[in-house]
Parts: sequence; C-alpha cells; structure tokens
Amino acid sequence: MNRALLVMVLLVSTVSSAMETQVLPKNTFSFDFSYWRSSIDKQWNGDRKAISLIEDNRRYEPGAGLQGILRARPKAEFDFLFIQALYGITDRLTAGIYVPIVLRSQVSTNLSWEEGDFQSQLGRRYSEDDFWAWAGSLGQPRVPSKWEGGVKLSDIVLGVRYLLPEFEWMTTHHFRWATTLQVALPTGTNFDPEEAVSVGTNLWELHGAGDVEAHVSADKAFFVDEFGVNRLNIGADVFYAFFRPRQYTAGKGLKNPLLNNIAPYVGDTYTVDGGDWIAGTLSVDFAPFLGPTRASIVSGGDEKKANALPPMLTLSLSYTRVQTFQSDWQSQSPLWDYDREKNWQPGEKNIVRATATVSLLRVGLPLQVYARYQSGDLIPGRFSRPANIFSAGVRLIAKFW
Repeated sequence: MNRALLVMVLLVSTVSSAMETQVLPKNTFSFDFSYWRSSIDKQWNGDRKAISLIEDNRRYEPGAGLQGILRARPKAEFDFLFIQALYGITDRLTAGIYVPIVLRSQVSTNLSWEEGDFQSQLGRRYSEDDFWAWAGSLGQPRVPSKWEGGVKLSDIVLGVRYLLPEFEWMTTHHFRWATTLQVALPTGTNFDPEEAVSVGTNLWELHGAGDVEAHVSADKAFFVDEFGVNRLNIGADVFYAFFRPRQYTAGKGLKNPLLNNIAPYVGDTYTVDGGDWIAGTLSVDFAPFLGPTRASIVSGGDEKKANALPPMLTLSLSYTRVQTFQSDWQSQSPLWDYDREKNWQPGEKNIVRATATVSLLRVGLPLQVYARYQSGDLIPGRFSRPANIFSAGVRLIAKFW
C-alpha cells in the first residue's frame, strides 16, 4: 500500500492577501489568528479525472493466484491554528512571520476488499477476514480505520513585501505594484515511515507553499472616493516557488511487514525533489458597504482620517493557477522511483477562493474578522491533489509608537 506521504493538503500561498500589494503603515503591527479546516480525498490523473489517493494493492497467494484486491479510499483532514505577525518597517516595506500549527490530523482509510481467484485449498475465494488472518500469521496487523496525529508545528515562514515606487501615471490611475519574498524554515516534520498511514507537516507534504517564493504583484483600484477608498480593486500576482530536495527514511516493516517494508530494495533513505511551481493569481475585491465613521483613537481623533480607513465590508474572489514541474525521486530502485514520479508529473492545480472581511477600523475598533472558503476541486487539474479549506480569523491592528 502506498503510504500517506501522498495524502497532502493544499494551503493558500502564505503571504498573499485580499489586495495583492497591501502593506502596513510605518510602525504598525498586525496580529492575525485564524482557524483552518482542510480536507482532501482525491487526486487528479493526467486526464483530469479524480482517482483515489492510494493505489489498489493486489495480493497474491504464492502459487495460487490472486487472493484479492485491497482498496483504500482515504480522506485526510487537518485542523490548523495559523498565527501571523506583520510589521510596517516603512510605509512601503512590511515584514512578517507566519507560524502554522497543526492542531489535529486524521486519515480515514476507508478500506475495502475485492475477492480474487478461487482458492482450491479453501474451497472458495479469500474473504477480507481470510486475508487479514493470513496477513496476521506473517506479522502484519490489520490496518486501523483511522489514524490521528497530535499537535505539531509546520514550517515557519518569514516574508517581506516592498511596495514599489509609482510613476505619475500610476498614481493618477490608482495603480500599485509590489514584490514579495518568503522563505520557509525547516520546522515541520516528516511522516512516520513505519506507520501504514500517516502524514507529515512540512510544506512539501502539505503542498502549501515553496521553501522559497518570489512574487511580483499589482493592483488597480476603481471608483476611488475623495478619501482614497476604493469600491473595487482588481489584482494580479505571479510567483515562482522553489522546493528543496528532502531526504526520507524508508520503512523497514517494523510495524507493517507486508504493507510497509521498502528499505530492502529502496535503501535506508531516499530523496524527493518535488518539483518547483510557476503560478499566477487574479483577484477581485468589492466593497458593497463602506460603513459609518467616527473620530476615534484609531484615526487619531480625526474624522477625515477615519473616512480613509478600509470599508466595513469587503467581498473578495480569486483564482490561482499553479503549474507544477516534474518530481524526481532518488533511491536504489529506479522502478520504485518511477512508480512514485508518475503520480507527480508536470501538471497544474486550480484554486478558487471566496473571502468576506468585516473591518471595524472606521468605527474605532482596531479589529477585522474574516471567513474564507477555498475550493481545489471546482476546476479539475492534472497530477495534483485538490483540497477544500474553510478558515475564519481575527486580525488586530496596533501601533505602539
């Protein structure tokens, strides 16, 4: 049975936000706390068809034909606490740290058994109970219906965004552009090589962001009022994501000798280069309700400045296309490498996000709350795994000096 290294969860690109060039004013902090619930139960093949995350396992009786086919239709679910802290170094340069914490991970195996050939020594075909009894005689325990992981840290990401200077025509037409660089620290974990089913928390296994990403983004505002607040924004972001090669320990069958004993032919360790990404995002932000304003500590007691604060309600919709490169698996078994690489050929994934943000800055509270839904399977991709994610969070804005 292929292990749950192949069960991965897609996260949104860590630094991107509603408006692609958004930065904080100088000496301003933003603290963001959000809960994410992610689930994945399929992968796309080369024909954009949904297939199981784990291939069927055909079991043969020595000299007696096919015992049967052990099938798994796993579903992986994750609960995250996502903590972000941003700081405006200048009015154009913002730095941030992003800390994803996996609160809970669960994989439901959804195993089933298809009977194989007639077994003369039994006088019938193998049943599922027969298979597990036979497997147990060889030291292989029955795979549990669920696997659960505890609280673990994923890869911490550091990022900076610089709002590039505008030319005169850009200012006149409310056009901005920016660059973003983010780097991941290797604080996540690999999956357990001895478990029949398990998942890790590093960015490759979560398939959420690159180890290094470089972004170029732009925004065009429409219907801008006298205070500089726009009702409509169209943004674009293009980026390149680099994934470093990762070394994994091969299973030695210590817990699952039939399903998870690859070290004798793969070697004690193997290396995975998952392939880089080239991606782009198009986003639309619409403010249907600006909301009332009042002079407060947030606006320095100035009602005019309060009118320049973000709208009370913003609705956002974005589409991201990620082009993935060929993966490269390196072990002592070229055949095993090929069998892994065929699931990670050059392909793409298509991500649609809808976000609603309520900002209370205009009425004197330095607080924003938001909810987001992200679909990875609304538009089929190729050689990728779509995740559906719901998240909700609160963002606190503060200035201490």
